[in-house]
Amino acid sequence: MRSIILVTLEYPPQTGGIANYLANVVACFPKGSIHVFAPEGGDTHDADMRSEAPIYRRPLLSKWIRPRWLAALYWTNWLRKKERADLLLVSHLLPMGQVARILKRKRGLPYAVIVHGMDVALALEAGGGKRARAKAILGDAELVIANSDYTAHLAESAGAAKDKIMIVRPSPSFPSYVTVTPERIQETRSKYGFDQTFTLLTLGRLVARKGFAEAVEAVALLKERGRTVRLVIAGDGPERKKLERLVETRGVADRVGFTGKVPDEDLPSLFGACDAFVMAPKSIGADVEGFGIVYLEANLMGKPVIGSRAGGVPDAVKDGETGLLVNPGDPAAIADAVVKLMDDPTLCALLGQAGRKRVMEEFGWKRQTAPLVEALLKEPAP
Repeated sequence: MRSIILVTLEYPPQTGGIANYLANVVACFPKGSIHVFAPEGGDTHDADMRSEAPIYRRPLLSKWIRPRWLAALYWTNWLRKKERADLLLVSHLLPMGQVARILKRKRGLPYAVIVHGMDVALALEAGGGKRARAKAILGDAELVIANSDYTAHLAESAGAAKDKIMIVRPSPSFPSYVTVTPERIQETRSKYGFDQTFTLLTLGRLVARKGFAEAVEAVALLKERGRTVRLVIAGDGPERKKLERLVETRGVADRVGFTGKVPDEDLPSLFGACDAFVMAPKSIGADVEGFGIVYLEANLMGKPVIGSRAGGVPDAVKDGETGLLVNPGDPAAIADAVVKLMDDPTLCALLGQAGRKRVMEEFGWKRQTAPLVEALLKEPAP
């Protein structure tokens, strides 16, 4: 069994999809087989103590040296010797992939790369030297791990060999056996300002790419059509004040509510409290939605979802089966999808049931990561 080091710039207690994805992947490896190397900073002690995998913390990006990733190269080589690593697993194509490729060339250490979508898209968009470095990194990797079909296709177009790409899709952040009582759902509805009208939930970091503004515009369009819906926006981020101004400008302050950051323990009941989940992201340059765990979480609680044909979202939402897909950046299309669900409770129920069945059958971190764990821990042929 090989000894592995994961080197990453994002890891709990940092929040976000990448940190969550990596922590769940690491948790699926046998105890003692993988070590984590992540940045210093913040209150990391409690998160590190909860992890079964040992976590080392060092400054991986230097403030004073250029290129900044030379610090990661130095410390990763130090940890390689200390733990007698057989393989390096890196997250983020650039710059961590450069560290991995140098150690392969100088020390003979094989490596695998986890790509998330935006990292590959940025390298492709930049062109020139960055695109060339990305191609070399992907070409020399033992394995390239992508979070969706979309990201896999991006990686292939950037230089990864198709037979070296493995897809490990994210899974819900809470287990499939979680159940929520009607009493708990009612408490959640009261806590977060749900009412008796048809209620849409959207959740995530409040950034422009996620399509929250389009969801607000859809509510305004529905109001103009004489349809009453409520939108609950859960999460926080740099776009919050802009969204609050949009709500006021469009005259839907009585129909849109903001919850701020929601504790993890409230997520199942929050999804369970809504009638449908909506998030229709759009790509802004290289900033793209690589997958979308929130759609699976809503489906797991039996809710239909509305997503967009952008990035890896079609991997998470099966159009007409587990939810409805619309073109990105189209509030009218979102409004039409909402009306379709409002006017057809049977369709609403069927999409939610099919979504839950799919998540139960196809997703779960152990199920998704089993081929990866086997591939990385297997001793290479002599």
